[in-house]
Amino acid sequence: MRSLRALILLSLCASGALAAGCLENKDFYQNLPTAIGREDQVGKFPFAFNCDTVFVRKGVTTVVNPGTLLYFSHPSINSVIKVEGTLILKGSQNSYVSLSGSLDSSRNGVAPGQKLWGGIEVAEGGRLEMEYVGCMRAPTPVTAFSQHVKIVNCWFKGSSGMILPDGSLYPMESSWHAINDLDLTKGATDRKASARPPESLSEGEKADLRNRDKGFWTWKRAGVGVAALAVVGVGAVFLFPNDPPEPHHPVTTPPTGKRSIGIDTLQLPN
Repeated sequence: MRSLRALILLSLCASGALAAGCLENKDFYQNLPTAIGREDQVGKFPFAFNCDTVFVRKGVTTVVNPGTLLYFSHPSINSVIKVEGTLILKGSQNSYVSLSGSLDSSRNGVAPGQKLWGGIEVAEGGRLEMEYVGCMRAPTPVTAFSQHVKIVNCWFKGSSGMILPDGSLYPMESSWHAINDLDLTKGATDRKASARPPESLSEGEKADLRNRDKGFWTWKRAGVGVAALAVVGVGAVFLFPNDPPEPHHPVTTPPTGKRSIGIDTLQLPN
């Protein structure tokens, strides 16, 4: 019964029945600015998207600076960041950029919420660069129609796989998945340990993370290069989470601190 309920809700989301819309001034809110946050900002900077789909338009470069938490005001599986130009998510080892469907302010400070969202879609000709980024609860965190996708020292939780330009699935562990150095222009393989930067996760650390609390999804294609989810049995893991304790991960956690406006720091999963 629980699985059936999850399937019904996912179907509604996929049809757009539960999709969020823009609040006001649609053209303004749908198009991302050239910069989000500041390079010198201290602490965490929550930034809300007020439309269910937001764009980096062709010819535009958007840079998201360290410490920024991106989330949707009204998240659904249709909440997507579409990249027609260039999106650079530029975190640092001590201050990650975070992506999540919602914001959780029920605890001390703010943290990524547990609601699903649709991930990042990179159009043909688009470019995505992610470095020191944490991504929460996007079943398909990246759907790439372009090979210009580079992911360095990033972690993903609640994701089952990325869709590659040829329509194939790059599988991911839903409980936790770390990518040290993936450049689709050079192939869909995370670089070997000998070729990674010294601060990257080792193969042993990644293997340890992979062996903890595994989940699974079944995927089907719903058109050329576009993936739709068909959840079998454990689809309720995402919609009705009953998570085991989160594994301690070797990725450096940003230090605590407070913004001048009084918002407490974002606590990344430990």
